[in-house]
Amino acid sequence: MKEDRIFPIRMNLLLVFLLLWGSVIVYRLIDLQIMRHEEMVARAANLHNHEESIPALRGEILDTNHKTLAISQEEPYIFADPAVVEDPEATAKALADVLGKNRAWANRKAEELSNKKRRFTYIAKRTSEAKARHIAQLGLRGIHIRKKSWRNYPNGWLGSHVLGFTSVDGKVKEGIESQFDEVMRGTPGKREVLRDGRKQNITLGGEDTVIQEPVNGASVQLTLDANIQFFAESALRRALKRTKAKNITAIVMNPRTGAILAMANVPDFDPNRYGQFKAFARKNRAVVDVYEPASAFKIVTVAVGLDSGAIRIEDVFDCEKRRGGIQVYDKFIRDHKPFGLLSVKEILWHSSNVGAIKVSQRFSPETFAEYIQRFGFGERTGIDLPAESNGIRRPLGEWTKVSSSFLSLGHEISVTPLQMLRAASVVANEGRLVTPYIVQRIVFPDGRVEELAPQEPQPQVIRPETAAKLVHALRGVVEEGTAKAAALEGVGVFGKTGTAQRLQGSRYSRKSFNSSFVGFFPEENPRYGMMVVVHDPKGRKKHGGEVAAPIFSEIGSQIVIYDKELSSRNKIPVYAGTPDWLAREVTPPPENGQMPDFQGLGLRNLLYQCGLLDLIADIQGSGRVISQWPAPGEPIPENRTCKLRLSPGLQGGGSD
Repeated sequence: MKEDRIFPIRMNLLLVFLLLWGSVIVYRLIDLQIMRHEEMVARAANLHNHEESIPALRGEILDTNHKTLAISQEEPYIFADPAVVEDPEATAKALADVLGKNRAWANRKAEELSNKKRRFTYIAKRTSEAKARHIAQLGLRGIHIRKKSWRNYPNGWLGSHVLGFTSVDGKVKEGIESQFDEVMRGTPGKREVLRDGRKQNITLGGEDTVIQEPVNGASVQLTLDANIQFFAESALRRALKRTKAKNITAIVMNPRTGAILAMANVPDFDPNRYGQFKAFARKNRAVVDVYEPASAFKIVTVAVGLDSGAIRIEDVFDCEKRRGGIQVYDKFIRDHKPFGLLSVKEILWHSSNVGAIKVSQRFSPETFAEYIQRFGFGERTGIDLPAESNGIRRPLGEWTKVSSSFLSLGHEISVTPLQMLRAASVVANEGRLVTPYIVQRIVFPDGRVEELAPQEPQPQVIRPETAAKLVHALRGVVEEGTAKAAALEGVGVFGKTGTAQRLQGSRYSRKSFNSSFVGFFPEENPRYGMMVVVHDPKGRKKHGGEVAAPIFSEIGSQIVIYDKELSSRNKIPVYAGTPDWLAREVTPPPENGQMPDFQGLGLRNLLYQCGLLDLIADIQGSGRVISQWPAPGEPIPENRTCKLRLSPGLQGGGSD
């Protein structure tokens, strides 16, 4: 009887509990579904809806003639969501057939596609539009296609130190890519994607909602001329092989405007494969490295004497032939060979150390220090490239008793190649100091153009009449003095050699040198200034006139042919049956890297086409191509060097 009374009580308690539990659930459902509906929707959206960035297309880099030097290109990439792939083996085989992959690749991908825990795997990171369309038409479940931009440098090594590079993730940059990153990278867009509880994308097939379209980056047009850049790089590669130097730098600049036409260093690198090269090969030594300019600095020494009135161009100095040198306090300084009486011009022609020291003794250290600063030493030139060095210029208060004498010879001061070219350009620019620049304009996607050429007046460093006297004197360096190897046929050249013993620790080496030449042409209206610096050449030839001047002549000769005004003035023959050489094309080598046919091309066209194909031309003779190695259709060598024999006998000779 007692148990009969307990059973209904328990049932009632259970019913009450179930009623209360159900009431709580109903209340919770009403609370979530009705009373807090908007809040829950927002929370769900916040959990599953995710904003992703849509990268903007990076702006192009162009040369002065609108030739593309760097471009961002969109290419399809193919990926899979293994969780929804229905038949991994059949899917992998179909993909392999379209992409041209072997059975091993198909088996590997089938294994990846079988892993249902994965939500993403790459099929092809870069592929052609045609293959992407073919795969899309197959309608394979779980296989998706999107486009991704990548940076391409179509001319390979050409201008690599100026252009720099940008890494795949966009975090590492050098050169112009770094300096103008802010305007070139554009503004990313936004899209909304759905994610699951593991924060992996659910909608992978392109159904995502675009919230904001990306704005592409601006294009940057350089003052660089790709053809002159190629001339410089080709000559430096040949010189590096010939001299076995540690590295060589050449800069070509318009001395009147400061526009950089070429800036080359060897060793160099391919920005498409920047990760395969050491930092040394990627360094733009034209603006980063410093060296003692040695006798090239005598331009400044004589300019100070003439402009300050301390000397006249016709003055004659005793260069101590009998003593063999000059005593400066506790230092005895010799010439590379003994000289007797030399005029100021002849001191420059023969690069007399004794003569330069005696010139510097005519003016005060204060005057010297003031002019050195006026010429721009010890400060950045202002060029629009990253990591430019200041150089080293000691303040007047730190000079010793022998500083003026050593400075007159280009010691106790360190400069970059660009600083030395800029300072020497004062002579070619009627005494005015230019601001070098390498970007002439920025072109924005909306059509706006921002001109970047320096607009401020050029400071007058020396009087125009002083500059004119120096031009005449420095022409004698090429015609009569140490730089005969820098001469150009039919074109007046003026400039100065330099040969400096390299510092090794705190002492100067007797075996290691920096050899240089800075020169300008044509004499009557200088449009081209060039600085060539050869660091540590090996062999018997060490002096600037033996090592650097020939490189200047090689590059300069090609510029003379390329410059229509100079070539027509000097009556350089042109192949009559050929239209404008820039319009001619050689059939590009196939994708498998075979050599094109250069048969019959003249020198200018040959050099241009080699530049387009990133080939190093080893040329023998002049005129037109009569034979080549490797032969047409053969593989391009790993070092990308081709040997070409030219003969003037074809089509009347001459260069096209």
